[in-house]
Amino acid sequence: MAQFPVRWASPTAARLRLRELMSASDVLVLPGPYDATSAILMARIGFEAFWGGGYLGSATSLGVGDLALTTMTEQLRFCSSIVDATGLPVVADCDDGYGGPLQVARTVQAFERMGVAAMVFEDQAAPKHCAFYDEFPLRLIDKREMVAKLKTALDVRNDSATMIWARSDALAAGLGVAETLDRAHTYAEAGAEAIFVPSASLADLKAYASGWGRPEPLVMSCVNFGDLSLDDVKAMGFAARLDPAAVILAALQAVEDVMGEYRRTGSLTHAAKRSKTSKQLAELLGTDTAVELESRYLLNTPAAPGVAAKPGSNSGATHN
Repeated sequence: MAQFPVRWASPTAARLRLRELMSASDVLVLPGPYDATSAILMARIGFEAFWGGGYLGSATSLGVGDLALTTMTEQLRFCSSIVDATGLPVVADCDDGYGGPLQVARTVQAFERMGVAAMVFEDQAAPKHCAFYDEFPLRLIDKREMVAKLKTALDVRNDSATMIWARSDALAAGLGVAETLDRAHTYAEAGAEAIFVPSASLADLKAYASGWGRPEPLVMSCVNFGDLSLDDVKAMGFAARLDPAAVILAALQAVEDVMGEYRRTGSLTHAAKRSKTSKQLAELLGTDTAVELESRYLLNTPAAPGVAAKPGSNSGATHN
């Protein structure tokens, strides 16, 4: 990963890399950064691709839950910040495409221009929400409408390396394994290049994956299954797993611990022992590189005549 401010990477290279990772024998872990800096840190740790989750975008941009309140442009800004910060493959959660085929077409080309490696479209009916909210009933669109969205997305992309994934919420909606498989097969036949099915039931996920029988890779979320090892996920038949909330939950707990102690004691003495230093943050953000780059070019750029006066000169004075 290049350091700031030289972070540009080829979007096509990132997309091809995602395809390699998805077809590899190891399970691809897609953690969800909550902002650009957390993405940089995870890239340094060694993660190779990221989930640009709608829940995270809504939480960090608006301070609300995953309730279809985030607009396409707000989610685009969130995902592009991760792309810009790391240059690594980002899988963008594009909800229901923000409308019908016309809106899907705009969404695909906007996210593609911003450099995401893949986009995920789901078959929830608007207004959609997080599949793990038990308080809200899930409604799905007819699978023919979903096929129209997927075919639109595939046709309007400008880079054939950009992946289009389909998500079905049939399991979360209680429609059963058979309906889930029927929808997933239909979406794959329409051209979807990976299938994501969220569920709070591990038994349902296992049954669905065992009945898949197609080459398109399967993706699962570990929101409810944090104890599953990658070997477990692989044995179930999944090529990738999303960990959308782990990072933001850890960060929020750290904020509460540190700032709660500060509020109680009026001192950051003990908190500093559990925190990054300002120097470490500057290093993570590539500040030294930015300073060196600016100095290099300023020192080698001749000043325009009359722009800068020598120290102690009176060139700016007027005489009457």
